[in-house]
Amino acid sequence: MFREMRRGKQALSVEACEEVLERGTAGVLATAGDDDYPYAVPLSYVYDAGRQAIYFHSALSGHKLDAVQRNSKVSFCVVDKDSVVPKEYTTYFRSVIVFGTIRILEDSAEKYHAIEALAIKYAPDDSKEGRDGVIGDGLRFCMLELKIEHMSGKEARELSRHKIDIAADKWKLRDIMCLYEKESRAVYSAEAAGWGDVIVKISEDKKELKSGFDMLKTLDGTGCCKAYEFDAALGITVIERIFPGSPLREEPNPEERVKAFYSVFQMIHTGGEDYEGHETYMDWLERAEQFCKDNRLGEEISEKMHRACQIGREMFAKYSERVLLHGDLHHDNILLGSDGYYMIDPKGIVGPEIFDIPRFLLNEFGYVTELATHNIKAHLRRMLKLMAEKTGYSVEDMEKLLFMEGILEAVWRIEDAEEELSSLDCFFKEELV
Repeated sequence: MFREMRRGKQALSVEACEEVLERGTAGVLATAGDDDYPYAVPLSYVYDAGRQAIYFHSALSGHKLDAVQRNSKVSFCVVDKDSVVPKEYTTYFRSVIVFGTIRILEDSAEKYHAIEALAIKYAPDDSKEGRDGVIGDGLRFCMLELKIEHMSGKEARELSRHKIDIAADKWKLRDIMCLYEKESRAVYSAEAAGWGDVIVKISEDKKELKSGFDMLKTLDGTGCCKAYEFDAALGITVIERIFPGSPLREEPNPEERVKAFYSVFQMIHTGGEDYEGHETYMDWLERAEQFCKDNRLGEEISEKMHRACQIGREMFAKYSERVLLHGDLHHDNILLGSDGYYMIDPKGIVGPEIFDIPRFLLNEFGYVTELATHNIKAHLRRMLKLMAEKTGYSVEDMEKLLFMEGILEAVWRIEDAEEELSSLDCFFKEELV
């Protein structure tokens, strides 16, 4: 029914399209207007990933409502990027178009959900009481729901290259090599005149990029790579490149892996800072639980995600200290340097320091050659004992957090449309240890 994109290499993934819809603040709704003329109207909107829908506020009457009542089939376009490059007679662009059917919401609960979602997007700092004071029961509002049937996005392949060219001029970079490139992020190695060998990270998720950079800057090379520069407008960070840079994954000895992990773990957590603007681990867990509810993922996984949130709250209460966590301290984010191991790529999320342990333990599944449950159990019992001896945390608490982390990872994979959960299946079958 819907056409394939002619230039497929410029197509955005579903994930990247959703990122554009999440970031955008306005788009253009195209309808079949009066006398067979198309009617395209710019609108504010909110995207609901769980319901695969877009919500709009509308006047109670007018051209738009007449059009959608005659013909419910519409399209909606959001332009995410439009950088004009005069010398090339072109633009470096990124945009998304969705197709679907639109309806006027009549049910009071549906209307309230749509209005509240818009309010949270455009007035995120307001309280629920403040929002409800404006929304009331929602009956006086006219709300539209566009149910998405097809989504496509496109971007100029030059976008990342354009940014790395700007970075090269700004920070005198040379010998630039692309290490990783995806729709909304890229990683380059380079040599900088003032810093030597560096890694340049480009990401559209500027908030996460900034949180990680802030953590590296605070630590100033203690147990981590150094942070040099952050450009908020472009979404670029420049950080130290670690040599030889071998990931901890390559260490075959479990005792040595735990030892290396702990050498980094004990150095990177700082407390007593102002963490305004940083998310907490509970934010992650609660969003995942809401995703399960919105997408009706089934009783088993929803119950386990609810239990994961309970564990998170229990551990937040038990361990009162708050530090900046790495948030993803697995084997490939711990690299061998000239005089020990260093962490890279932190998320800069807030919580008790014990929350940086389960991600490492979760990666230990990769060392079990046969994914039989008894093999996983035996290996995890060994790793939990080694970790308890090194960190002083109890096996029971780390086991609970490992369950929490495994369920969170499984839900994230489902959210990213990764059906194969491989070793994470055991989190849904029985207790781990």
